Amino acid sequence: MKEIGRILEINNGMAKILITRHTACGDCGACQVGRDNLNMILTAENIIQGEPGDTVEIELQTENFLYASFIMYGIPLLGLIIGLTGAYYGAKALNYDDNYAQVLGAVVGLSLLALSYLGIRLKESKIKTMNKFKPVIVRKVNN
Repeated sequence: MKEIGRILEINNGMAKILITRHTACGDCGACQVGRDNLNMILTAENIIQGEPGDTVEIELQTENFLYASFIMYGIPLLGLIIGLTGAYYGAKALNYDDNYAQVLGAVVGLSLLALSYLGIRLKESKIKTMNKFKPVIVRKVNN
């Protein structure tokens, strides 16, 4: 995944970069940008020694982007599905009423969804330090 942005400042080998978000960009919240604001600021490794004001290309490896997306969306979805189906069919196997099994499935599914988000949140500081999830400035772009 590649984006173009302008370096705002440099600090300890990391650059703060202003990027204009594309309208095709989803509202996942990962960039902390409101729906009305198409600008976002991210921090990227400044391996090309760019200076403030430079227009640069930032890259996050596609497989790492997909892996991060799986962590944020896939794991909670799996928790929801496993909780829903497991509790529903488990209750049915124990001969509970269908209405009770549905409610139990919903409660357990939503609980596993919430627990998975809590687990991700607790590991967030470790995940943020992993270099494979950090964007990198790959080159200067001619204006």
